[in-house]
Amino acid sequence: MSSPVRLWWIALPVPARWAVIFWALLLAAVAGRVAFSNPGFQSVVPIYLAAGQKWADREDLYARVYSLDLYRNPPVVAVGFSALADLPVKVVGLAWRGLGAGLFLLGAWRIRREFLPDLSPARAAVFFVLAGVLVLPALNNGQTNLLLVAAALNGTAAAARGRWTEAAAWLGLAGWLKVYPLALGALVAVVAPWKLIPRLAAVALAGIALPFAVADPEYVLSQYQSFLTYLSSDDRTLSELKRIPRDWSVIARTWFGTVVEARVVQSVSLAVLVGVGTLVAWAAVRGAGRRKVLGLSLGLGTVWMTAFGPATESNTYSLLAVVAAGAVVVPRAPVVAALTWSGVVLLAATVFRGMFPADWRFQVLGPQPLGALLLIPAILSDLVARPATDARPPVFVVVGRIASRIRDRVGVSRPVAARQ
Repeated sequence: MSSPVRLWWIALPVPARWAVIFWALLLAAVAGRVAFSNPGFQSVVPIYLAAGQKWADREDLYARVYSLDLYRNPPVVAVGFSALADLPVKVVGLAWRGLGAGLFLLGAWRIRREFLPDLSPARAAVFFVLAGVLVLPALNNGQTNLLLVAAALNGTAAAARGRWTEAAAWLGLAGWLKVYPLALGALVAVVAPWKLIPRLAAVALAGIALPFAVADPEYVLSQYQSFLTYLSSDDRTLSELKRIPRDWSVIARTWFGTVVEARVVQSVSLAVLVGVGTLVAWAAVRGAGRRKVLGLSLGLGTVWMTAFGPATESNTYSLLAVVAAGAVVVPRAPVVAALTWSGVVLLAATVFRGMFPADWRFQVLGPQPLGALLLIPAILSDLVARPATDARPPVFVVVGRIASRIRDRVGVSRPVAARQ
Protein backbone atom coordinates (compact mmCIF):
# COMPACT_ATOMS: atom_id res chain seq x y z
CA MET A 1 0.00 0.00 0.00
CA SER A 2 1.54 3.34 -1.06
CA SER A 3 2.34 5.92 1.60
CA PRO A 4 -0.45 8.47 0.78
CA VAL A 5 -3.07 5.72 0.59
CA ARG A 6 -1.78 4.20 3.83
CA LEU A 7 -1.91 7.53 5.61
CA TRP A 8 -5.42 8.14 4.30
CA TRP A 9 -6.49 4.73 5.54
CA ILE A 10 -4.99 5.24 8.99
CA ALA A 11 -6.69 8.64 9.25
CA LEU A 12 -10.12 7.14 8.58
CA PRO A 13 -12.32 6.40 11.59
CA VAL A 14 -12.84 2.68 12.12
CA PRO A 15 -16.53 2.77 11.06
CA ALA A 16 -15.52 4.51 7.83
CA ARG A 17 -13.02 1.74 7.11
CA TRP A 18 -15.78 -0.84 7.42
CA ALA A 19 -17.94 1.15 4.99
CA VAL A 20 -15.04 1.34 2.50
CA ILE A 21 -14.45 -2.41 2.83
CA PHE A 22 -18.16 -3.08 2.32
CA TRP A 23 -18.26 -1.03 -0.88
CA ALA A 24 -15.03 -2.60 -2.16
CA LEU A 25 -16.50 -6.09 -1.66
CA LEU A 26 -19.81 -5.03 -3.19
CA LEU A 27 -18.16 -3.63 -6.33
CA ALA A 28 -15.83 -6.62 -6.60
CA ALA A 29 -18.75 -9.05 -6.33
CA VAL A 30 -20.78 -7.28 -9.00
CA ALA A 31 -17.75 -6.93 -11.28
CA GLY A 32 -16.92 -10.60 -10.84
CA ARG A 33 -20.45 -11.66 -11.66
CA VAL A 34 -20.50 -9.50 -14.79
CA ALA A 35 -17.08 -10.72 -15.92
CA PHE A 36 -17.75 -14.43 -15.51
CA SER A 37 -21.47 -14.84 -16.25
CA ASN A 38 -23.47 -14.81 -19.45
CA PRO A 39 -23.58 -11.20 -20.80
CA GLY A 40 -27.38 -11.20 -20.75
CA PHE A 41 -27.78 -12.68 -17.26
CA GLN A 42 -29.28 -10.10 -14.88
CA SER A 43 -28.18 -7.30 -17.16
CA VAL A 44 -29.97 -4.74 -19.33
CA VAL A 45 -26.75 -3.49 -20.94
CA PRO A 46 -27.30 -5.75 -24.00
CA ILE A 47 -30.65 -3.98 -24.50
CA TYR A 48 -28.94 -0.58 -24.51
CA LEU A 49 -26.21 -1.81 -26.87
CA ALA A 50 -28.81 -3.32 -29.21
CA ALA A 51 -30.58 0.07 -29.26
CA GLY A 52 -27.26 1.74 -30.02
CA GLN A 53 -26.70 -0.63 -32.92
CA LYS A 54 -30.23 0.04 -34.16
CA TRP A 55 -29.52 3.76 -34.06
CA ALA A 56 -26.32 3.27 -36.05
CA ASP A 57 -28.24 1.17 -38.59
CA ARG A 58 -31.19 3.64 -38.58
CA GLU A 59 -33.68 1.00 -37.44
CA ASP A 60 -36.70 1.37 -35.16
CA LEU A 61 -35.42 1.58 -31.57
CA TYR A 62 -38.69 0.44 -30.06
CA ALA A 63 -39.20 -2.73 -32.10
CA ARG A 64 -38.59 -5.80 -29.95
CA VAL A 65 -35.34 -7.68 -30.50
CA TYR A 66 -35.52 -11.46 -30.30
CA SER A 67 -34.44 -12.69 -26.84
CA LEU A 68 -34.17 -9.13 -25.49
CA ASP A 69 -36.65 -6.98 -23.60
CA LEU A 70 -38.02 -3.79 -25.14
CA TYR A 71 -35.89 -0.65 -25.14
CA ARG A 72 -37.77 1.94 -23.04
CA ASN A 73 -35.53 5.02 -22.82
CA PRO A 74 -35.59 8.21 -24.92
CA PRO A 75 -33.63 8.23 -28.21
CA VAL A 76 -30.74 10.25 -26.72
CA VAL A 77 -29.68 7.23 -24.62
CA ALA A 78 -29.41 5.11 -27.77
CA VAL A 79 -27.27 7.83 -29.33
CA GLY A 80 -24.80 7.50 -26.47
CA PHE A 81 -24.66 3.71 -26.70
CA SER A 82 -24.27 3.77 -30.49
CA ALA A 83 -20.63 4.77 -29.98
CA LEU A 84 -20.13 1.66 -27.82
CA ALA A 85 -22.03 -0.86 -29.94
CA ASP A 86 -18.87 -2.45 -31.39
CA LEU A 87 -17.20 -3.00 -28.02
CA PRO A 88 -17.48 -6.30 -26.10
CA VAL A 89 -20.64 -6.44 -24.00
CA LYS A 90 -18.78 -7.30 -20.81
CA VAL A 91 -16.34 -4.42 -21.23
CA VAL A 92 -19.21 -1.97 -21.69
CA GLY A 93 -21.09 -3.55 -18.80
CA LEU A 94 -18.17 -3.14 -16.41
CA ALA A 95 -17.41 0.41 -17.52
CA TRP A 96 -21.08 1.44 -17.38
CA ARG A 97 -21.53 0.09 -13.87
CA GLY A 98 -18.24 1.63 -12.76
CA LEU A 99 -19.33 5.04 -14.03
CA GLY A 100 -22.70 4.76 -12.32
CA ALA A 101 -21.21 3.56 -9.03
CA GLY A 102 -18.64 6.36 -8.99
CA LEU A 103 -21.21 9.07 -9.64
CA PHE A 104 -23.61 7.52 -7.14
CA LEU A 105 -20.98 7.52 -4.38
CA LEU A 106 -20.09 11.11 -5.24
CA GLY A 107 -23.76 12.08 -4.99
CA ALA A 108 -24.24 10.19 -1.71
CA TRP A 109 -21.15 11.87 -0.22
CA ARG A 110 -22.37 15.31 -1.30
CA ILE A 111 -25.84 14.69 0.13
CA ARG A 112 -24.31 13.61 3.44
CA ARG A 113 -22.13 16.73 3.49
CA GLU A 114 -24.94 19.15 2.61
CA PHE A 115 -27.91 17.66 4.46
CA LEU A 116 -26.43 15.39 7.17
CA PRO A 117 -23.31 17.24 8.36
CA ASP A 118 -23.65 16.27 12.02
CA LEU A 119 -23.49 12.51 11.60
CA SER A 120 -21.04 10.66 13.81
CA PRO A 121 -18.54 8.36 12.02
CA ALA A 122 -20.64 5.33 13.00
CA ARG A 123 -23.85 6.80 11.62
CA ALA A 124 -22.10 7.96 8.46
CA ALA A 125 -20.85 4.40 7.93
CA VAL A 126 -24.37 3.02 8.39
CA PHE A 127 -25.59 5.61 5.87
CA PHE A 128 -23.18 4.47 3.14
CA VAL A 129 -23.67 0.76 3.87
CA LEU A 130 -27.47 0.98 3.73
CA ALA A 131 -27.31 3.07 0.56
CA GLY A 132 -25.14 0.35 -1.00
CA VAL A 133 -27.57 -2.39 -0.03
CA LEU A 134 -30.60 -0.55 -1.40
CA VAL A 135 -28.96 0.51 -4.68
CA LEU A 136 -27.60 -2.98 -5.37
CA PRO A 137 -30.38 -4.04 -7.82
CA ALA A 138 -29.65 -1.13 -10.19
CA LEU A 139 -25.89 -1.64 -9.85
CA ASN A 140 -26.19 -5.36 -10.48
CA ASN A 141 -28.28 -5.26 -13.65
CA GLY A 142 -26.77 -2.06 -15.10
CA GLN A 143 -30.00 -0.09 -15.35
CA THR A 144 -29.98 3.62 -16.08
CA ASN A 145 -31.61 4.01 -12.66
CA LEU A 146 -28.13 4.00 -11.11
CA LEU A 147 -27.02 6.98 -13.19
CA LEU A 148 -30.45 8.57 -12.75
CA VAL A 149 -30.29 8.55 -8.95
CA ALA A 150 -26.68 9.76 -9.12
CA ALA A 151 -27.78 12.71 -11.24
CA ALA A 152 -30.65 13.49 -8.85
CA LEU A 153 -28.35 13.44 -5.83
CA ASN A 154 -25.62 15.55 -7.42
CA GLY A 155 -28.15 18.01 -8.82
CA THR A 156 -29.83 18.49 -5.46
CA ALA A 157 -26.47 18.88 -3.71
CA ALA A 158 -25.36 21.46 -6.29
CA ALA A 159 -28.59 23.42 -5.75
CA ALA A 160 -27.92 23.43 -2.01
CA ARG A 161 -24.72 25.38 -2.74
CA GLY A 162 -26.36 27.69 -5.25
CA ARG A 163 -24.58 26.17 -8.25
CA TRP A 164 -27.54 26.54 -10.57
CA THR A 165 -25.86 25.66 -13.87
CA GLU A 166 -24.38 22.49 -12.41
CA ALA A 167 -27.71 21.62 -10.77
CA ALA A 168 -29.54 22.08 -14.06
CA ALA A 169 -27.01 19.91 -15.88
CA TRP A 170 -27.39 17.03 -13.41
CA LEU A 171 -31.18 17.23 -13.15
CA GLY A 172 -31.49 17.62 -16.92
CA LEU A 173 -29.33 14.51 -17.38
CA ALA A 174 -31.83 12.60 -15.25
CA GLY A 175 -34.53 13.76 -17.66
CA TRP A 176 -32.43 12.58 -20.61
CA LEU A 177 -32.36 9.07 -19.18
CA LYS A 178 -36.11 8.94 -18.48
CA VAL A 179 -38.60 11.75 -18.91
CA TYR A 180 -40.42 11.72 -15.57
CA PRO A 181 -37.38 12.73 -13.40
CA LEU A 182 -37.83 16.24 -14.80
CA ALA A 183 -40.59 16.46 -12.19
CA LEU A 184 -37.88 16.26 -9.53
CA GLY A 185 -36.07 19.07 -11.31
CA ALA A 186 -39.23 21.17 -11.11
CA LEU A 187 -39.50 20.50 -7.36
CA VAL A 188 -35.86 21.48 -6.79
CA ALA A 189 -36.42 24.62 -8.87
CA VAL A 190 -38.92 25.89 -6.29
CA VAL A 191 -36.02 27.26 -4.21
CA ALA A 192 -34.85 29.51 -7.09
CA PRO A 193 -37.25 29.31 -10.04
CA TRP A 194 -35.80 32.22 -12.03
CA LYS A 195 -32.28 30.85 -11.72
CA LEU A 196 -32.90 27.15 -12.25
CA ILE A 197 -35.92 26.74 -14.53
CA PRO A 198 -34.41 28.46 -17.64
CA ARG A 199 -31.20 26.45 -17.25
CA LEU A 200 -33.09 23.20 -16.70
CA ALA A 201 -35.29 23.87 -19.74
CA ALA A 202 -32.19 24.53 -21.85
CA VAL A 203 -30.60 21.23 -20.80
CA ALA A 204 -33.83 19.32 -21.43
CA LEU A 205 -34.18 20.85 -24.90
CA ALA A 206 -30.55 20.00 -25.63
CA GLY A 207 -31.34 16.36 -24.89
CA ILE A 208 -34.23 16.49 -27.36
CA ALA A 209 -32.16 18.24 -30.02
CA LEU A 210 -28.98 16.16 -29.73
CA PRO A 211 -30.26 13.22 -31.83
CA PHE A 212 -31.06 15.65 -34.67
CA ALA A 213 -27.40 16.69 -34.74
CA VAL A 214 -26.16 13.17 -35.49
CA ALA A 215 -28.88 11.64 -37.67
CA ASP A 216 -31.33 12.46 -40.44
CA PRO A 217 -34.22 14.55 -39.04
CA GLU A 218 -36.84 12.33 -40.66
CA TYR A 219 -35.45 9.26 -38.93
CA VAL A 220 -35.18 11.07 -35.60
CA LEU A 221 -38.77 12.28 -35.83
CA SER A 222 -39.93 8.74 -36.52
CA GLN A 223 -38.12 7.54 -33.38
CA TYR A 224 -39.74 10.21 -31.24
CA GLN A 225 -43.09 9.15 -32.66
CA SER A 226 -42.32 5.52 -31.81
CA PHE A 227 -41.25 6.56 -28.31
CA LEU A 228 -44.51 8.47 -27.73
CA THR A 229 -46.49 5.52 -29.09
CA TYR A 230 -44.70 3.21 -26.68
CA LEU A 231 -45.41 5.51 -23.72
CA SER A 232 -49.10 5.69 -24.56
CA SER A 233 -49.48 1.94 -25.08
CA ASP A 234 -47.34 0.55 -22.26
CA ASP A 235 -50.17 -0.64 -20.04
CA ARG A 236 -49.18 -3.58 -17.84
CA THR A 237 -51.94 -3.21 -15.27
CA LEU A 238 -53.86 -6.18 -16.68
CA SER A 239 -50.79 -8.37 -17.16
CA GLU A 240 -49.98 -11.45 -15.13
CA LEU A 241 -48.73 -10.82 -11.59
CA LYS A 242 -45.13 -11.35 -12.64
CA ARG A 243 -45.24 -8.33 -14.98
CA ILE A 244 -47.53 -5.83 -13.27
CA PRO A 245 -46.10 -2.48 -12.12
CA ARG A 246 -44.68 -2.37 -8.60
CA ASP A 247 -46.35 0.90 -7.60
CA TRP A 248 -49.07 1.35 -4.97
CA SER A 249 -51.63 -0.42 -7.16
CA VAL A 250 -49.92 -3.78 -6.60
CA ILE A 251 -51.13 -3.68 -2.98
CA ALA A 252 -54.74 -3.20 -4.10
CA ARG A 253 -54.46 -6.10 -6.53
CA THR A 254 -52.68 -8.61 -4.30
CA TRP A 255 -54.33 -7.93 -0.96
CA PHE A 256 -57.81 -6.74 -2.00
CA GLY A 257 -58.28 -8.38 -5.39
CA THR A 258 -58.88 -5.01 -7.07
CA VAL A 259 -57.25 -4.34 -10.43
CA VAL A 260 -56.78 -0.58 -10.62
CA GLU A 261 -57.24 0.72 -14.15
CA ALA A 262 -54.36 2.50 -15.82
CA ARG A 263 -56.23 5.80 -16.06
CA VAL A 264 -56.90 5.71 -12.30
CA VAL A 265 -53.23 4.99 -11.58
CA GLN A 266 -52.24 7.89 -13.83
CA SER A 267 -54.75 10.22 -12.19
CA VAL A 268 -53.50 9.32 -8.72
CA SER A 269 -49.90 9.81 -9.86
CA LEU A 270 -50.68 13.29 -11.18
CA ALA A 271 -52.68 14.21 -8.07
CA VAL A 272 -49.87 13.12 -5.75
CA LEU A 273 -47.31 15.05 -7.79
CA VAL A 274 -49.45 18.18 -7.60
CA GLY A 275 -49.81 17.67 -3.85
CA VAL A 276 -46.06 17.23 -3.42
CA GLY A 277 -45.40 20.34 -5.49
CA THR A 278 -47.89 22.33 -3.43
CA LEU A 279 -46.30 21.19 -0.16
CA VAL A 280 -42.78 22.02 -1.37
CA ALA A 281 -43.93 25.45 -2.57
CA TRP A 282 -45.68 26.07 0.75
CA ALA A 283 -42.52 25.18 2.66
CA ALA A 284 -40.51 27.58 0.49
CA VAL A 285 -43.01 30.42 0.93
CA ARG A 286 -43.10 29.89 4.71
CA GLY A 287 -39.32 30.33 4.81
CA ALA A 288 -38.30 26.78 5.69
CA GLY A 289 -34.81 27.41 4.33
CA ARG A 290 -33.13 26.25 1.14
CA ARG A 291 -31.73 22.98 2.45
CA LYS A 292 -34.94 21.90 4.15
CA VAL A 293 -36.96 22.62 1.02
CA LEU A 294 -34.43 20.75 -1.11
CA GLY A 295 -34.45 17.80 1.29
CA LEU A 296 -38.24 17.74 1.09
CA SER A 297 -38.07 17.91 -2.72
CA LEU A 298 -35.58 15.05 -2.99
CA GLY A 299 -37.37 12.89 -0.41
CA LEU A 300 -40.94 13.29 -1.60
CA GLY A 301 -39.83 13.45 -5.24
CA THR A 302 -38.18 10.04 -5.08
CA VAL A 303 -41.12 8.57 -3.17
CA TRP A 304 -43.38 9.83 -5.96
CA MET A 305 -41.09 8.42 -8.67
CA THR A 306 -41.28 4.98 -7.07
CA ALA A 307 -44.57 4.38 -5.23
CA PHE A 308 -46.58 6.59 -7.62
CA GLY A 309 -44.31 6.80 -10.67
CA PRO A 310 -45.41 6.23 -14.26
CA ALA A 311 -43.00 3.34 -14.90
CA THR A 312 -42.26 1.59 -11.60
CA GLU A 313 -40.47 -1.73 -11.57
CA SER A 314 -38.84 -3.47 -8.63
CA ASN A 315 -35.40 -2.05 -9.45
CA THR A 316 -36.85 1.46 -9.66
CA TYR A 317 -36.80 1.54 -5.85
CA SER A 318 -33.03 1.93 -6.05
CA LEU A 319 -33.86 5.61 -6.48
CA LEU A 320 -34.74 5.65 -2.76
CA ALA A 321 -31.38 4.30 -1.60
CA VAL A 322 -29.86 7.51 -0.25
CA VAL A 323 -33.15 9.00 0.94
CA ALA A 324 -33.97 5.86 2.93
CA ALA A 325 -30.45 5.54 4.33
CA GLY A 326 -30.44 9.20 5.35
CA ALA A 327 -33.84 8.87 6.99
CA VAL A 328 -32.77 6.16 9.44
CA VAL A 329 -29.42 7.58 10.61
CA VAL A 330 -30.92 10.79 12.01
CA PRO A 331 -32.32 10.65 15.57
CA ARG A 332 -36.11 10.95 15.51
CA ALA A 333 -39.16 10.58 17.73
CA PRO A 334 -39.72 6.90 18.60
CA VAL A 335 -42.85 6.47 16.46
CA VAL A 336 -41.26 8.11 13.41
CA ALA A 337 -38.07 6.10 13.91
CA ALA A 338 -40.06 2.85 14.09
CA LEU A 339 -41.94 3.65 10.89
CA THR A 340 -38.74 4.63 9.11
CA TRP A 341 -36.86 1.50 10.10
CA SER A 342 -39.88 -0.61 9.09
CA GLY A 343 -39.81 0.99 5.65
CA VAL A 344 -36.07 0.40 5.21
CA VAL A 345 -36.40 -3.22 6.35
CA LEU A 346 -39.12 -3.82 3.74
CA LEU A 347 -37.00 -2.26 1.00
CA ALA A 348 -33.90 -4.20 2.06
CA ALA A 349 -35.85 -7.45 2.39
CA THR A 350 -36.87 -7.15 -1.27
CA VAL A 351 -33.24 -6.67 -2.27
CA PHE A 352 -32.14 -9.81 -0.41
CA ARG A 353 -35.12 -11.82 -1.69
CA GLY A 354 -34.09 -10.80 -5.21
CA MET A 355 -30.98 -12.94 -4.87
CA PHE A 356 -33.14 -16.05 -5.11
CA PRO A 357 -35.45 -17.39 -7.85
CA ALA A 358 -39.11 -16.37 -8.15
CA ASP A 359 -38.49 -13.10 -6.30
CA TRP A 360 -41.57 -11.61 -7.97
CA ARG A 361 -43.77 -13.61 -5.60
CA PHE A 362 -42.51 -11.47 -2.73
CA GLN A 363 -42.51 -8.25 -4.76
CA VAL A 364 -46.22 -8.45 -5.62
CA LEU A 365 -47.06 -8.49 -1.92
CA GLY A 366 -46.23 -4.78 -1.99
CA PRO A 367 -43.24 -4.45 0.39
CA GLN A 368 -41.57 -1.80 -1.77
CA PRO A 369 -44.42 0.73 -2.19
CA LEU A 370 -45.32 0.24 1.46
CA GLY A 371 -41.69 0.75 2.46
CA ALA A 372 -41.54 3.95 0.42
CA LEU A 373 -44.71 5.29 2.04
CA LEU A 374 -43.36 4.56 5.52
CA LEU A 375 -40.48 6.96 4.83
CA ILE A 376 -42.82 9.93 4.44
CA PRO A 377 -43.14 10.78 8.18
CA ALA A 378 -39.35 11.04 8.47
CA ILE A 379 -39.13 13.18 5.33
CA LEU A 380 -41.82 15.53 6.64
CA SER A 381 -40.26 15.68 10.10
CA ASP A 382 -37.10 17.14 8.57
CA LEU A 383 -39.01 20.40 8.10
CA VAL A 384 -38.74 20.75 11.88
CA ALA A 385 -35.36 21.48 13.45
CA ARG A 386 -33.71 18.25 14.52
CA PRO A 387 -31.09 17.72 17.23
CA ALA A 388 -27.46 17.87 16.18
CA THR A 389 -26.29 15.18 18.60
CA ASP A 390 -26.64 11.43 18.34
CA ALA A 391 -29.18 10.87 21.11
CA ARG A 392 -29.75 7.22 20.24
CA PRO A 393 -26.83 5.24 18.86
CA PRO A 394 -27.46 3.09 15.78
CA VAL A 395 -27.71 -0.66 15.99
CA PHE A 396 -24.13 -1.15 14.82
CA VAL A 397 -22.77 0.98 17.69
CA VAL A 398 -24.81 -0.94 20.27
CA VAL A 399 -23.56 -4.26 18.88
CA GLY A 400 -20.00 -2.95 19.01
CA ARG A 401 -20.36 -1.94 22.65
CA ILE A 402 -21.77 -5.34 23.59
CA ALA A 403 -18.90 -7.07 21.81
CA SER A 404 -16.41 -4.82 23.60
CA ARG A 405 -17.88 -5.71 27.02
CA ILE A 406 -17.79 -9.42 26.23
CA ARG A 407 -14.17 -9.10 25.16
CA ASP A 408 -13.32 -7.31 28.41
CA ARG A 409 -15.00 -10.03 30.49
CA VAL A 410 -13.15 -12.88 28.81
CA GLY A 411 -9.88 -11.01 29.28
CA VAL A 412 -8.87 -10.47 25.64
CA SER A 413 -6.13 -7.86 25.59
CA ARG A 414 -6.42 -4.74 23.48
CA PRO A 415 -3.80 -2.25 22.25
CA VAL A 416 -2.98 0.54 24.67
CA ALA A 417 -4.39 3.17 22.28
CA ALA A 418 -7.74 1.35 22.25
CA ARG A 419 -7.95 1.37 26.07
CA GLN A 420 -7.26 5.07 26.39
